[in-house]
Amino acid sequence: MVGAFARDAGHPPGKSRSGGRHMSDVTKCIEILGDAIAFEEEGIRFFTEHAESAGSGVERKIFQSLAKDEQGHRSYLIGLRDDLIRTHNLSPLAAAADHPHDRSPRQIFETALEGVKDPYRYVEEDLEILKGAMEVERKGYTMYAKAAATMETAEARRLFEHLAGEEQSHYDLLKNTYEYIRDPQGWHEYEEGGMLDGG
Repeated sequence: MVGAFARDAGHPPGKSRSGGRHMSDVTKCIEILGDAIAFEEEGIRFFTEHAESAGSGVERKIFQSLAKDEQGHRSYLIGLRDDLIRTHNLSPLAAAADHPHDRSPRQIFETALEGVKDPYRYVEEDLEILKGAMEVERKGYTMYAKAAATMETAEARRLFEHLAGEEQSHYDLLKNTYEYIRDPQGWHEYEEGGMLDGG
């Protein structure tokens, strides 16, 4: 990261040569986005691997959808990071926080249920894999929530709050999948807002 900012040496603290505000936020954003890209790559590997070995059609479709989501997140975050390195301008981050979605997690879940001929008798390993997936999303939420709390500018803070919300939605999707797989007959409706925090 040092090389990316060497050209601004000698300029007043908190300002880039191009006049950008809060250089410290630019630096932090670039570093955190680098970590986030690596995190999304781990998620892609996790969900792709478990989609291939899933014990049910529901799990397979959910993991495939999450792998696709993570691939989109990775490309999106790479673009944000590269733009920040090039421009040192935080303003586009506000628009980035409005990044649209093709489908909501609820729609992904409902689509996964369509045409599935389960129920099948789950094994404990299925539930453990889903718990592991939920933990992946919990870690992502924590990373982004903590990042948001360190930002001085509204643009950067809004971006990381948005990304934390993405992880919360994925967690909700996995939790509903877990509850459905564990007890298809007892499952009633999709629930949102499972407890996550930044700690």
